[in-house]
Amino acid sequence: CSLPFPPLQPDMYPGNCWAFKGSQGYLVIRLSMKIYPTAFTLEHVPKALSPAGNITSAPRDFAVYGLDDEYQEEGKLLGQYVYDQDGEPLQMFPVMVSLRCKCLSPA
Repeated sequence: CSLPFPPLQPDMYPGNCWAFKGSQGYLVIRLSMKIYPTAFTLEHVPKALSPAGNITSAPRDFAVYGLDDEYQEEGKLLGQYVYDQDGEPLQMFPVMVSLRCKCLSPA
C-alpha cells in the first residue's frame, strides 16, 4: 500500500483518528533498520478542538515494548507512561531503560 500509515501521520482534526476498539489495544510498528530509541511522542486532539469539549477518548496509561520481530510474544519493556489529558496535545516520553547493550532489530 502506498498510503501513509495512519497512526504515524500528523492530523489534529477531530474524528480523523486511529481508534482502538474497546478500552485496550496494541500497535506494532515494523522498522527497516535497527534503532536505539530515546523517547516516544504521543499526540491527541486538544480539548479546545474537541466537539464534546473533552478528550476522554485519549490514551491514558500505556506501555512501550521493543520487539525483535512482530511475532515475538514478549518484548523488552521500554517504559510505562500516562498521557496527561490536561497537558499539551503533543507529549514526549523518555525511554526508561538502558538500551546500550541491545538495540531493536528490524522485522
